[in-house]
Amino acid sequence: MKRFLLILLIFAPLGTGCYTNTDQIEELQQRQTALENKMDELVEHLNSDQTTLTRDVERIENNQLLLAEEIENIQKKNITLRHKIDKVAEDTDPANGKNPDTQAPNPPKDDYILATESYGKGNYEDAILEYQKFIDTSPKDSRLPGAYLGQGLSLMNLGRKEEAKFFFNTLIDKFPNSKAAKTAREKLKTIQ
Repeated sequence: MKRFLLILLIFAPLGTGCYTNTDQIEELQQRQTALENKMDELVEHLNSDQTTLTRDVERIENNQLLLAEEIENIQKKNITLRHKIDKVAEDTDPANGKNPDTQAPNPPKDDYILATESYGKGNYEDAILEYQKFIDTSPKDSRLPGAYLGQGLSLMNLGRKEEAKFFFNTLIDKFPNSKAAKTAREKLKTIQ
C-alpha cells in the first residue's frame, strides 16, 4: 500500500496539470488559426517581393546589355573618325608631298570656310574633318578657337557628347579668353 500511495503522490500532480478544458482547447485552436493566417500573409509578401526583385534584376541586366551595345557603337564611331582624321592629317602633311595647297595653284576655299559651310549644311562629320584639317595646317590662325568650337558643336549634333567635351575642354585650355571658349563653357554646362 505504501507503494500505491507513493505512486499516487508522484503521478497526481502530473495528471492534474495535463487536464485542459474545452475553452482552453478552443483558445489554442484560435491562436493556431491566427498564426497560420499570419504565416500565409508573410509567405504571400515574400513571394510578391521575390517577383519584384526578379523583375528589377532582369531590367537592370537588360539596361546593362543596352549600355554595352551603345558603348561598343561609340567605340566603333571613334575608330572610324580617328581613321578619317589620320587620313586628313596624312594628306595635309607637307612632309609627304601630298599637301593639296602646294599642288593646286589656286585652292578654291580654305579649310575653315569649307568646314563652316559643311557645318551649316548639316554635314557634321565632314565639318569635323575639315576643321581638323584646318587646325593641323593653320596652327597660328586667329580662327583656331572657332575650329575647335565647330568640332565640338558638330559632335554634339551627332549625339557624341563625350567627344564634344574633349574639344570644348581643349578650346578652353588653349584659348581661355576667347569668345569661342565662353560658348564652349556654356555648352559644357548643358552636357554635364
